[in-house]
Amino acid sequence: MTADASHRALAAIMFTDMVGYSALAQRDDELALELLEEHRRLLREIFPRFHGTEIKTIGDGFLVEFQSALDAAECAIEIQRALSKRNADVPAERRIEIKIGVHIGDVVHRNGDVYGDGVNIASRIEPLAGPGGICVSMDVERQIRNTLEARFEKLAPTELKNISMPMDLFRIILPWEEQASVDAQSETESTRASRKFLWAAVALVFALMIGVGWWWSERPRKTPTSPAATAPVPPSPPGQRRRARGTRASGATPGPPPASSCRAAAPGARAASRPRSWSRSRRTASARPQRYWR
Repeated sequence: MTADASHRALAAIMFTDMVGYSALAQRDDELALELLEEHRRLLREIFPRFHGTEIKTIGDGFLVEFQSALDAAECAIEIQRALSKRNADVPAERRIEIKIGVHIGDVVHRNGDVYGDGVNIASRIEPLAGPGGICVSMDVERQIRNTLEARFEKLAPTELKNISMPMDLFRIILPWEEQASVDAQSETESTRASRKFLWAAVALVFALMIGVGWWWSERPRKTPTSPAATAPVPPSPPGQRRRARGTRASGATPGPPPASSCRAAAPGARAASRPRSWSRSRRTASARPQRYWR
């Protein structure tokens, strides 16, 4: 190995991987190849704008070298922005989603390829990014946290395959993801408010039902009366009233009225049975003054 054949340098390494390509190739290999070529063409247009050098393609992914961590991070964000805009206008089966991992470290250039821990760590970081995401190492986050207009989310501690040293990893929160998160949060808050209003309405109806039931049970109840008790009492015949007065004067207990007085309750029928001469003499006798004999 000569000095011209290899040299060591500090570089930012980016690994990309196309999500779901193997499964798509098994279902529809023609569509998979078509999307793979479109994916490569789109990314190759973006790399030079951020001073990226394509080292090689690895299956459906890229290995790209940058001179700084900031260039690598800005390129990764631009790639995800372009794919997000493209995917918004295509059906689900034609979506192109990739995962991106970025690390900065020492690399060795040899015969047009790169080797070293910087490459190995970047390749282990990339699967943790998730579809449409960007995952960076702690070294990258430390260099770009004050210059990149983006937020970082620290991932849970994860053991990287064949990497002995512990390493903190971060996920870059993309601007459109943050807006979607805000919209989802506002929708969640409105849903919670609607649920609170619904429960308050249910509680109010329940309390109203309890109040109506209590009022119904405590209200004064009227004793039902029979029609006979409420019917007016007919006046007694004159003969029965005179006998009642005489009975009270003598102190005797009044008994039931005789059958003749009950028949007197029908004056029309009694008058019809009497002769007219007897009725006239009865009225004349009642009009004469009564004499009292000693």
